[in-house]
Amino acid sequence: MTMDKKQRNFLLLCGAIFAAYYVEHTREESARQAAYYRQQAIRAAQQRARANAPAPPPRGAPPTIHGPAVAAPQPLSPGTLSGVWQGRTAITGRGLCTLKVELHENASGHYLGYSSLACANYAPLMSPQDRGNNAAAVLNRMNPAEAILSGAMESGSIRFHVDKTIGASANGCAVTSFTLTPFGSNQLAAEWQEGGCEGGHVILQKVRT
Repeated sequence: MTMDKKQRNFLLLCGAIFAAYYVEHTREESARQAAYYRQQAIRAAQQRARANAPAPPPRGAPPTIHGPAVAAPQPLSPGTLSGVWQGRTAITGRGLCTLKVELHENASGHYLGYSSLACANYAPLMSPQDRGNNAAAVLNRMNPAEAILSGAMESGSIRFHVDKTIGASANGCAVTSFTLTPFGSNQLAAEWQEGGCEGGHVILQKVRT
């Protein structure tokens, strides 16, 4: 069968349309496959990341916070108490007072101490008759009540015997018993009695070894 020119042109047009459709379809299919492979690669990478991630802390558990290590304060112990200790306190009838204790420990664990309590008149703490007594104020400040002490550690405290008193307050007060107790970090709590007088207590800090 012989085709005329019009039929040949029609067939050529159909072939061109089919070829264009095939090329476009192939390009779209390639693009879809490329997108699919990209998505698969992304999912695989996400799965690997989740598998390598550290496990989260148990629910309800507080997060772990790592900070610099802080050493806990160490309490005083026998063998570290020798030195000069000092502190300030207020005593009714005496005023503002400074207690200084020189402490020595010997090889057998016994202690020798020298205490000195000097006070300065402070009107709100003084009795009415002493507030204007200048002589008593000078004696109170310039003549501290001093004592020589000896003792040993008992139940966590150094309990002293008063071997000798040297001087007394303007009111005639002198120490009759004296105790030192390690307190917190690098401090001593001092407590003393003065016979018929009030006595006192104060926290001491080491000022010299």
